[in-house]
Amino acid sequence: MEILIFSDAHGRREGMQEAIARQVGRVDAIFFLGDGLRDAYALDHPSLYAVRGNCDWFSEENAPTEIVMSLEGHTILATHGHAYGVKSGRGALIAHAAEVGADIVLFGHTHQPLSEEIPAGSVIGQRTLTRPMYLFNPGSIGTGGRSFGTLLLCRDTVLLAHGEL
Repeated sequence: MEILIFSDAHGRREGMQEAIARQVGRVDAIFFLGDGLRDAYALDHPSLYAVRGNCDWFSEENAPTEIVMSLEGHTILATHGHAYGVKSGRGALIAHAAEVGADIVLFGHTHQPLSEEIPAGSVIGQRTLTRPMYLFNPGSIGTGGRSFGTLLLCRDTVLLAHGEL
C-alpha cells in the first residue's frame, strides 16, 4: 500500500493537492491528522482516514479524535497529538500506543517533521514490544516548510519518508 500522510493544513488545501499530483503511482489511502478537516474532505479520496485536531472543534465536518486500525498486518494509531501533550514530549503518546498495540503511530500538532523508531524488545509500561514501533509526524502541509509524509506498507515492510513542497 502507498499512503500519503498530511497534518495541519489550516485552511490551505493546495499543498495536499500538489503532493497528490506529484505521486508517481496510485495513492491507496490518505491519513489526515487534524487541523483542517474541511481541507481534507475536499480531497474527496475514497480511502481518506481523518482525525479531528484541536483547531477542528468548530468545523462542520465530523471526525473521531483518533483512529486505531489494522492495515497489511500492522496496527496504526492516528491522532492529532494534542490530547497527549506532544509539544512537551511523546511519552504519553508512546504509552497509549503500546496500550492499544500500535506499531505505527501517526500524529501532527507540532508542525515539525519527525520520524523515530523504538526498537523491538523495548519495555513501555507493562508491555514489551514484539516488533519496532514507528512514530511519525509529517509536519505541517499548510504552514512553514509545507511538509507531508509517505508510507509504503506491506506485511514485512514499513517505509516512512518526508516530502516537502
